[in-house]
Amino acid sequence: MKYSYKLISEYIDGVISPEKLIRYLEILGLNPLVVEKDKDDIVFDLETPANRGDLLSLIGVAREILPFTSASIKLPPLVFKETSNRIVPVKIEDKDDCIYYSCRVIEKVSVKETDIYIKEKIEKLGYRSNLNVIDISNYVMAEIGQPLHIFDLDKIDGFIEVRRGRKGESLVTIDGKKREIDENVLVIADSKKTIAIAGIMGGQNSEVTADTKNILIESAIFNPVVVRRGSKKIGLATEASARFERGISTDICKMGMSRTAFLIQEISRGDIGPLSESGRNKETLLPVVRFDMAKVNKFSGVEIEEEFVLDLLKRLNFKVKKEKKSFVVSPPSYRNDIKEDVDIIEEIVRYRHYETIPPSMPFTSINPTPCSPEVETLEKIRDICVQLGFTEVVHMGLTSGENVNFNREIIPVEIENPISSNLKFLRTSLIPEMLETIRFNIYHGARSFNLFEIGKVYSRKKDSFEEDIVLSFMSINSGDFFILKGKLEKLFDKLNLKNIQFKKQSGIFSTDNNLTIYLGASEFQSDAGLGAERGKQSGCPRGVTGSDSDRQRGVSPYGSNRESDYLDDIFIGNIFILSDEIKDKFDIRKFEICGSEIVLEKIIEKASFVKFFKEPSKYPSSRRDFSFFFPENIEWGEIENTILSLNLPVEKIECFDFYKADNMTDNTISISFSVFFRSDTGTLENEDVVNFSEKIIEIISLKLKGKLRGAGGET
Repeated sequence: MKYSYKLISEYIDGVISPEKLIRYLEILGLNPLVVEKDKDDIVFDLETPANRGDLLSLIGVAREILPFTSASIKLPPLVFKETSNRIVPVKIEDKDDCIYYSCRVIEKVSVKETDIYIKEKIEKLGYRSNLNVIDISNYVMAEIGQPLHIFDLDKIDGFIEVRRGRKGESLVTIDGKKREIDENVLVIADSKKTIAIAGIMGGQNSEVTADTKNILIESAIFNPVVVRRGSKKIGLATEASARFERGISTDICKMGMSRTAFLIQEISRGDIGPLSESGRNKETLLPVVRFDMAKVNKFSGVEIEEEFVLDLLKRLNFKVKKEKKSFVVSPPSYRNDIKEDVDIIEEIVRYRHYETIPPSMPFTSINPTPCSPEVETLEKIRDICVQLGFTEVVHMGLTSGENVNFNREIIPVEIENPISSNLKFLRTSLIPEMLETIRFNIYHGARSFNLFEIGKVYSRKKDSFEEDIVLSFMSINSGDFFILKGKLEKLFDKLNLKNIQFKKQSGIFSTDNNLTIYLGASEFQSDAGLGAERGKQSGCPRGVTGSDSDRQRGVSPYGSNRESDYLDDIFIGNIFILSDEIKDKFDIRKFEICGSEIVLEKIIEKASFVKFFKEPSKYPSSRRDFSFFFPENIEWGEIENTILSLNLPVEKIECFDFYKADNMTDNTISISFSVFFRSDTGTLENEDVVNFSEKIIEIISLKLKGKLRGAGGET
């Protein structure tokens, strides 16, 4: 909508120059932009706040500048005669969707091209001129701020009903486009069909034409949220929807109906029927606001006279009552933005002129905001991820239906009013959005990089929703699977999580090359890290594990398939080599991509950043090498944990050879490793080391069915 100085002046009982009008609007922060100027008039645009629907009208702007002048508001005539008895009944399905609905019949109207003086006004305000009754409704909307709609009465069957759309319904609106309607869209219907989209646009099946003889005027108040959702759903925003979304008062709604009926009778003649209405026909009482001058002066930073405040509020049509040291204020019905005392103070300061208030630096003590342990832990994890060579990315929590379908076991949370058809769900995993980011960077020339993200994922559980904090990693052409696994182990080590194990299981993003990660429930589990924990209790630091040892010994990173080892363990995530099928979906097949997703929610409370120092031993170490034949499904963690369970003074264990030859027994592999012994109390004698070695050979033979190479002639 555009505004005209000449038209605004028609509602001011007094004289104001166009230059002063523009200046006053600048003072009020409405930033007028002059788009057309001649000797008699200025046409301009305004930046109206989202909560000031009253400013989307000529009378609203006139009211806004009155406190700067001695003039008063001049309201247009509204009185007319009812000369018809015809009425159309009104039904409202849900009064939360439609607060108030009124309509009025006018028979025997003369529908024709608009007279020149109305046409000039309409075009000056930025509207396209149409037939006279349509132009009158548009002019009243611009004049008063109440959207109205005119139906061809003879095209309406029976009654008017305000209801939600039905699934499968559609309507061709007056712009000639077919709009699909569902339960999220509020519609106006008669007894047989939908005739308008409530608060947005009417339908062609009830449109006024030059042949129209009888009309029905609609003036209503629709729920702002419902109108906004309907507008988003059908992809159509109009002058009417902009006003309904900001809120309409019952007084303005009734005034708009009366003004329209008056102008149509005056210009197009016709017999006006009685008002048909439904819903809340009385104005809802706006909140009574209390404030005191001490707070006004404190917030504004200057001393403001009490007389100025009283005069200002009265000229703004506020009802003001003084009670001791405070004021009780009731705003007019069209000022639904006034809800508390700071809103009143803002009005006072605006009219007091912001530029006259001297700038000053506030003096206050700023206390640090306490950080929750969870947030502090997440920040430390972010720092560790950066230290490990990863770059953080952040994505929206919204995603497409295709992305949530990767894991069909999770029921996704669907958004009721999505901002886009590609953002209809809350994400169930961080990986799909990261793959989109990988594709974007590859398309723009990146070839090798590492990414991580910490964010929330969501799912639906029966009648409730669940959200978890998740950490995901993606490595693109930056080393093989073992490198990423080693970095994960380093992260767990820095979090002091020692009982971590990896188990080969089918995953969402890789069927064959996926390790499921568990947090062990007991002290000894199938991972070298657990043995290291026991080793620390014996005064020994952790041995060599992770990616380097994996690669050196040639052991598969996917572990065994024995379910019994993991029954009591807590699932915390997966690490995988991305499958070719998913690479094809994102057009990134040529790249080596590994990833991981960790559920931080399950480890945050167990994580610790406390560091311990142990004085190195003063005594030398002794090394013994062992070579055994094992069943081929053995895990290195089992070997290490079995040795450490003897509580010997073991400093570390290193695997240095692994092989399987054709001349070996079926289902057998050979593993060679070194055990380093060191005591904190003295130098170990050869006899002690021999004794330790015999115990290791004995327990491996009995517990793990290992056979010492060279024993019995086998090599």
